[in-house]
This record gives sequence, C-alpha cells and structure tokens, in this order.
Amino acid sequence: MIMDLEIIRSVILNIGLLVILALLLTQFSITKRFITGEKKALSEQIFLMVLFGVMGIVSTITGYEVSGAIANTRVISVMAGGLIGGPVVGIGASVIAGLHRYFSDVGGLTALSCAISTMAEGVLSAFFYSRIKAKGYQESHVFLLTFAAELLQMALILLIARPFDMAYTLVRAIFVPMVMFNSVGMVFFMSIFKSIFTEQAYEIGKNTTMTFEITRKCLPYLAKGTYDKENLFEIAKTIVNHSGHQAAVFTQGEKLLITYGELSKKDLEILEDFARKIYVEKSSFLYESNIETGKRELFAKSKVYMGSPIFKNGETLGTLIVISNKSGFSIPTGKEFVEGLTQFFSVQYDLAELDHQKALLHKVEYRALQSQINPHFIFNSLNTISAFTREKPEKARDLLIALAAYFRNSIKTQDGFVSIYEELEYVNAYLELEKARFEDRLDVRLSIESDLKMKVPCLILQPIVENAILHGAMKRKKGIVEITVESIGENVRITIEDNGQGIPEKVLAALKEGETKEFSIGLFNVEKRLRYLYGRDQGLKIQTGEEGTKVIITLPKVMEIEYQPVFA
Repeated sequence: MIMDLEIIRSVILNIGLLVILALLLTQFSITKRFITGEKKALSEQIFLMVLFGVMGIVSTITGYEVSGAIANTRVISVMAGGLIGGPVVGIGASVIAGLHRYFSDVGGLTALSCAISTMAEGVLSAFFYSRIKAKGYQESHVFLLTFAAELLQMALILLIARPFDMAYTLVRAIFVPMVMFNSVGMVFFMSIFKSIFTEQAYEIGKNTTMTFEITRKCLPYLAKGTYDKENLFEIAKTIVNHSGHQAAVFTQGEKLLITYGELSKKDLEILEDFARKIYVEKSSFLYESNIETGKRELFAKSKVYMGSPIFKNGETLGTLIVISNKSGFSIPTGKEFVEGLTQFFSVQYDLAELDHQKALLHKVEYRALQSQINPHFIFNSLNTISAFTREKPEKARDLLIALAAYFRNSIKTQDGFVSIYEELEYVNAYLELEKARFEDRLDVRLSIESDLKMKVPCLILQPIVENAILHGAMKRKKGIVEITVESIGENVRITIEDNGQGIPEKVLAALKEGETKEFSIGLFNVEKRLRYLYGRDQGLKIQTGEEGTKVIITLPKVMEIEYQPVFA
C-alpha cells in the first residue's frame, strides 16, 4: 500500500509538472500560432513533434521506478501531441518518446512493451484526431480515449513482458495510478491547450466586430463603385487605422495602385511578386518569408503578408494585401479578416455595377419612351387640325401650338426629371388635342394645386392620362377624366380618374407580375420607372371597377426648384 501511495504521488507530481509546462508553453505566440494553424507547414509539424516528444521523454525520466519498470505520464504528452497537432505530430512524438523509452532500459522488463504501447498511443490519437477536435475536445471523450490507451498499455505489458508473474504484479501496482490518474491528468492537460482555441474563438469574434466596423466606414467609398486611387486610399487608411495592422495595399491587376502605412523598399519588392501570385491564381495567400519558395521560418521574422483577390463580375479586379507585425499575430484571425474584407468589397463592387447598369437601362427605356410617340395620335391630331383650318382657323392655330408643345416636351432629354408643372403642361397639350378630336364627348376636369416646387420623372403622367381617355372614358357615350394634384404632407398625390368600364383583371395581374400586354405598355413603363426611382412600394395604386378607374401616384417632394407655372 505504501508503494501504491508513492506511485500515486509520483504520477500526480508528474501531471502537475506537465500542466505547468503546458501553461508556460501557451504563453508563447509561436506555440499558439503553430497549434491553431489549420494547415501546418512541415516546419511547424516538426516543431510540435519534437516538443511533445521531448515532453514524453521528460515524463519517462521523472517517472517512478517500480520492479524494473517506470510508472509515468508519458501517455499524456504523446496523445496530446496527436490530438492537438494532428496525425503526423502524434505519431512522430510517439516514435521519439517510444524509442527513448526502449533505449533507456534495453532488456528491461517493460522496455519493449512500453515502447510499442507508446507508439500505439500515438497512432490511436492520430486516428481519433479529427473526431475529438470536431467535438471541441470534450472532457468525457478525452478521458475515455486516454483510459482506453492505458488499458492497451496494460494489456501489452501482460502479453509481451516476461516473466509473466512479474508483469502481472507490476500491472496490479501501476494500474490505478496510470489508468485512472493519467486519464484525469490528460483532461487537465488538454484543458490548458484548449484555452488557446477558446482564446482564438474570442479573437475571431473580436476580429469580426472590427471587420464590421471597417466595412461600415468603407461603405461610402465603395458605394461610388469606382476602383480608383482616391477611394482606395481612404479605404486603406480606414483599414490600417481601425485594425492596428502595419500597412494596407491595393493593386490593380498585378500592379501596386495604393499603399498606406509604413513600407520599406524590401516590402515593395516582396509585394510585387506576392500580388502577381494572388492575381494569377485568384486565391488567398499568406507569406512570412521568401516569396519564391513560400517557406516559413520556424522562428518569427518581422512581418506577415496576407493577400486576397477582389472580384467584379467574376473577373479579378485587383487584390488587397495587409501587412502586419508577426509578434502576437494569429494566422486564422488574420486570414479571416482579409478574406472577409475582400469578399465584402467584391459584393459591393458587383452591386455598384448592377446599380450602374440599372441606371443605364433606365436611361435607355426613357429614350425609348420618348421615341414611341403614337403615330395614330399624330395622324388623328393632324386630321383634327385640318378639319378646323377652314371653319375655325384660330382654333387650328391653337391646336398647332399645342401639338408643337407636345412634341417639344416629348423630346426633352435633360436628366429625366422636370418640374411638375412642365410635366402638366405636356399633359395639357395632349388634352387640348384630344378634346378637339372628341369635342363634347370628352369632359376633362382639372384640380391643380399651385406653388408645388418639386421635380417629377419625365413622361410619367401622359401615358396614364392617355390610357384613361382611350381605354376608359371613351368607352362611354360621355367620357369624364378628372386630374387632381394636391400636397399631402411631405408628398404630392396625383390622381387620374375616369368613368370607363374598368381595367380588365388580366391586365392588373400582368402589371403585378411585371408582364406587359399590348394595351398596357404605357402603364407598365410608368409602374417600372416609379419603382426603380422611388422604391418597390411607390408604384401605381389602381382602384378599378365597372364604374371606372382611379390611378393614384404618390411622389415625395424632392429636388425642389424655382419654377413659375404656365399651366394651372
């Protein structure tokens, strides 16, 4: 029993030593970087392999000698290497510690069995590496895996060590200290290294918040959609000032376009090759040393270069490269930071391009609308004027003036916006011609509020008025069209009402679905333009039935101008 207590005390002391060693190691940024890196370079794997292998050797040396064998905590170091560093590290560390165990006591009772079991533990940890990591290194899983590994070691001692009675006596003496206490010790040891991943998660969260803040401040420059020096300089400045990184660089194609921060001549030389590699391969890269070989040195150099491409319409527009001091630098968070920014920038440039294309489309549609003067309307208007020429020459003269005003307003270009009274003058010219054509059959009633200083889109009312007359009022023996323009708070409401037979249900359905019908092209164009200019909720409000149709347009009082109305 005294011997058992000594073994337990020794194992507990060794576990405490390993925990202290783990606490010390986790304070070094190089250890954190090597452990948290998703894809470890060969140099990093060798470093971790040697680290955990040496820790296994220390566990052997500080173990307690029992009947020609050693009660130790070697399993903790070896399996921790595999669970933290991956298969290569786990197997490598187990080979280092296993060979040391064999050659430190060649011919000893358990030299061969313990060497084999040590290597088997490394293989076991390598096999369960992905599963244990995916589960977040849960304590119960770590405990059970270590427990199983130590049971395997006890079985190998009984199978290999001879004479058997001595092996049996040894296993009875060390079973509880090594199987139970090492399993518990493994949980404590792993919890120390697990804190690195917890800290990494915190840093990623903090980094995400910082990224959101940077993107928020960059939005005004990105919204312009221009990838030029002026905007990129402000973006680079925002990145450096809010992230704490040393410098930010934007390239156009393979060439450096903008730099902000402290950069040496050597930095610029590295950046040229680095930017070319990112641009050509269209992938994110991180380099810490020689750009040609891509090797990383074991001990930190001064800087880390992180770069990621920026896309526009699927093509590489340029790259963003962020330079940071390696001291205290986290590869996963740094990579996430740069890739997050470039993905956001790419989306914003795509959206800006989409807005630009929509604006161009709007202009094209407006030009098309200008050119679509109904030839039947012109023909009818000329016939009407011709009829008045002999009997009422003054009326014919007035109608020619109205027709000229109609043409003049229909070919205006400007910026697609006119005073609301200019738009109403255009409507009035159209109404004069239509009233002359239909004479007493058409009654037009106007109620226009004065002093409305605002602009509206060109050709936004005439198509609706035309639809109200031809497809509404003139379906009756006596057609009535009422046009009302009134101020409602911050908006202006325009109502066009007729006493026709209503708009067919299929036409209304087509308008909602964004489809055009031959007899509703005018309404469709107006609806589309209003939604594009003012938002999806600012389309036409249509109330229709057998007694007629009312079309309501509500527009905000924007782009006010000084204009004296001729039409009222």
